Amino acid sequence: MLTVRTMRESDIAEIVRIDCLAFGRPRPHYFEVLLLRSLRVTGLQISAVAELDGRVAGYLMASLYYGEYGIAEPAASVDAIGVDPDARRKRVGHALLQHLTQSAKAAGVTRLRTEVEWDDLDLLGFFAREDFAPAKRLCLELLIERTS
Repeated sequence: MLTVRTMRESDIAEIVRIDCLAFGRPRPHYFEVLLLRSLRVTGLQISAVAELDGRVAGYLMASLYYGEYGIAEPAASVDAIGVDPDARRKRVGHALLQHLTQSAKAAGVTRLRTEVEWDDLDLLGFFAREDFAPAKRLCLELLIERTS
């Protein structure tokens, strides 16, 4: 049975395990910071885990924004999402996004956004199946050279 619930601090080990399977290396500090932020900055964060047959099978962390860059627009950003490879194709990611959509809608949010590496075809395909589309905004970056 698939259920989605609010993330707890005790979920960190499973989140790091799932993330490590996707990225090939553990990133515990990254997730500790995200989790602590989501637990302490209530109202601006939505964090959930999906359990499949009582075991953590996926996670999602999102931030709420009520305007940025001079534009007043309630939006949420998917900061991190991951699904255990053994649980893929079992609607875990879909259930997590449904939870986020419902929570964000209740908070007055009208848009969900995320960033994906352009060559991550699996993740791009997932978001396309969930009806995400390229935004009208273009993300720009400037690489700053390190000084010795």
